[in-house]
Amino acid sequence: MLAISPQSHAQHILRISYEMYVHAKQSDWNAFTELEATRRQIIDALFAHPDIDVMLEKLAKTLRQVVAIDNKSIALGQREKQRLGREMHGLKQHRQAAQVYQLVSMN
Repeated sequence: MLAISPQSHAQHILRISYEMYVHAKQSDWNAFTELEATRRQIIDALFAHPDIDVMLEKLAKTLRQVVAIDNKSIALGQREKQRLGREMHGLKQHRQAAQVYQLVSMN
């Protein structure tokens, strides 16, 4: 069986990270999450590789790129979370207003 090199793992992680970012920009969080699960397996394989200790310095640039892309994805996720929070708050206010209207109209 041919072992996959740490460099190949790192490049694959970088490609998936970029795909995740594209999905984050499109607010396609389902696809983002699916890719994240796939990427997690590759990350685990990378760090389980027997040569990881000697290769880590050579992989640092690629892994820094992964972190930079992840930071952008995280920022988009935080914005989406805030937007959803505002939306949920607005729905709660509408529901409360409807309940008050219903109570007032019954009297």
